[in-house]
Amino acid sequence: MKAELILKVVLPPLIIFAILVALTISKVISGWSMYILWILGFVVANLMVTRVTAKWSYQQRKQKRLQEQKKGQQK
Repeated sequence: MKAELILKVVLPPLIIFAILVALTISKVISGWSMYILWILGFVVANLMVTRVTAKWSYQQRKQKRLQEQKKGQQK
């Protein structure tokens, strides 16, 4: 994986959870709101990571398909 892809995968969840940890430690959120926000944080972080990795995987497959087509045309 490229460094930029790793940053796109790691950075958003890290920011989300850093904010949630800070809010939890400072007792801005507590009780049910804390549970709901943490669950939403996990869902959003997973969706962001899935989106980035799916785009990367799609691009890789597309490039591979194009290379195979070029090889087939050259023969």
